[in-house]
Amino acid sequence: MRKSDHRLDKTISCPVCGNTDINYYVKKDDYSFDNCNNCEFIFLNPMPNQTTLNKIYTDEDTKINGGYKKASSRLRRAFIKLPRFLPYVFNKSSLDFGCGGGFVAYALSFIAKSSTGVDINQKAVAYAKKKFNGVNFYCKDFHNLLKSKERYDFIHSSEIIEHVSDVNLYMNALSHLVNSKGYVYVTTPDLGHPKVPKDITKWDVLCPPIHVQHFTKKTVTILFKRYGFNIIKFYKNKKPGLVFLSRKL
Repeated sequence: MRKSDHRLDKTISCPVCGNTDINYYVKKDDYSFDNCNNCEFIFLNPMPNQTTLNKIYTDEDTKINGGYKKASSRLRRAFIKLPRFLPYVFNKSSLDFGCGGGFVAYALSFIAKSSTGVDINQKAVAYAKKKFNGVNFYCKDFHNLLKSKERYDFIHSSEIIEHVSDVNLYMNALSHLVNSKGYVYVTTPDLGHPKVPKDITKWDVLCPPIHVQHFTKKTVTILFKRYGFNIIKFYKNKKPGLVFLSRKL
């Protein structure tokens, strides 16, 4: 049974593992988080719908007239990452899932057989199309992507999963788009990192409704296994961020 500091609601199930052992976790800025005692998933309850969330954050990086926030540093960091991706994407098809301004998709185009970027932000996609050649950029949501006939050997998805209202819709899209034995590289804030403050409300990354859910290694391992993925590597990170590579079995 779900308990909060003010109310007792009907039983709900964890979106990640389906367990009903759910408890009130914390409140911040008038938003309440619940947590699953089985898989450690932390999520907003009630959860805003995706349309509401999209309106909140999709235009933030494209407020600069004709430009993109921190464009030069984003592009530099994208190329710095290439050696990490090389064994999994060289001469293969790649997708940057949530590509923003297209920086990673462009960097991947130098080592991949083909590079594609997809995002829900029309302004970001327009910027990417204008700025970078040799990459296929599309503005599509999860429902559009589930209808796609395209499949990819490598999918990059950085700082996306913590923003989505339906984590299972996100996972369905990933599973649909990646080839059998293909790789998915994901980054997201790490709730279980030792540098996360003991008073979680002091953590600037706990910022509803921008981030609506949070994960630990245990959470993503359970979630990705449900969709036929095996996490083959967690990368070390000095900052409280989960960075991992999974493979579709």
